[in-house]
Amino acid sequence: MTANPSAWTQPPVTSLAALGALGEQIATNNGQSSEVTRLTGHHTGPDLLFKRYKKPLDDTDALRLDKLVAFGRSDAAAGRPAREVLLSRTSWPVARVTDDNSATVGCLIPMAPDSFRSPGGGFREIDTLARPDARLARDGTPPTPEQRITACRCLVGIAAALEQRKLVYSDWNYANAFWNPADYTVHLIDMDGCAQGTGADIYQPGWDDPLARQGMPADLCTDRYRVALLTARCLTGTRNLAAVLHTLADPPPGVPGGVAELLLDMLWARDRESRPRSSALLAALHDGPVVQFTVERSPLPDRPAAPRSDTAQPRQSAITKPAGSAASDTSAGSPEPPKQDSLDPAIGWALVILVVALLVIAVAIAA
Repeated sequence: MTANPSAWTQPPVTSLAALGALGEQIATNNGQSSEVTRLTGHHTGPDLLFKRYKKPLDDTDALRLDKLVAFGRSDAAAGRPAREVLLSRTSWPVARVTDDNSATVGCLIPMAPDSFRSPGGGFREIDTLARPDARLARDGTPPTPEQRITACRCLVGIAAALEQRKLVYSDWNYANAFWNPADYTVHLIDMDGCAQGTGADIYQPGWDDPLARQGMPADLCTDRYRVALLTARCLTGTRNLAAVLHTLADPPPGVPGGVAELLLDMLWARDRESRPRSSALLAALHDGPVVQFTVERSPLPDRPAAPRSDTAQPRQSAITKPAGSAASDTSAGSPEPPKQDSLDPAIGWALVILVVALLVIAVAIAA
């Protein structure tokens, strides 16, 4: 499957005026965009969206976006396998959009297929897979280990295609990936932010690269960490990082040992440059030969305490960053302040009245 052919009939650089009337607004103030709107013109195809940026792109970013659009339109044999993966499994940008002053104000992107929608109409974000089977069973039948692996194969396949082209995505998180419960395929959005080699380090809380220096741009090593984290959370049904690491260190049935080892290397290596490539993880997920890496890992953090009951909310344990970490831990939960003991107000007033009565009796006796 490739992107809707009608999407590519648009010129690679399209004016906002040429788009005609805009239709339904499906998202607002989301990340770097101020709005995402359906297009209504028949010449644009039924599944195209206009993504308007909060501020126009500078010349460097406009050129970066042009290169992404050109890659999607290219039919060069050298990049064809990666191109097919990215066009079929992501909302790859098809055109850059300019205003009357030739400023880049947005881009055109394909809408994710309807097969990724939930019964309520919205898209089914992949964070629903990052939950234990017991939680998923409340809403229906939980996925089997094989189905979780299928989703992870698709997710890592996208990452491997990007890495093959040396494209950095950076913003791997729950909300940017959708999954289809019929076949457990995955669709990735916000592809217009990809950059060659290095790019802006965009991430949500809890997704920071623990070995990245403050202000350091995202690179392929950053992507390897975040892809591994998203994969591990979906594969194990666990969100807490410390719990994820301990689950991988002692993988349960359904989590292949070779896959668990690679994920640990990608997540907890002392040196970010030694993180294995996404293509190695993809091969392991496909039951291929597991490439042995010599990766020195930091000691695992303390195992988080188990919840006290089914309704108890698990506390995020403090996580010791791998050796060499410069980033602060934004994902660990803050301990609750100790509760202060206090007397019931009624009991306090009763004691006061009793003391006053005793004093009155003592004065009367003394008189």
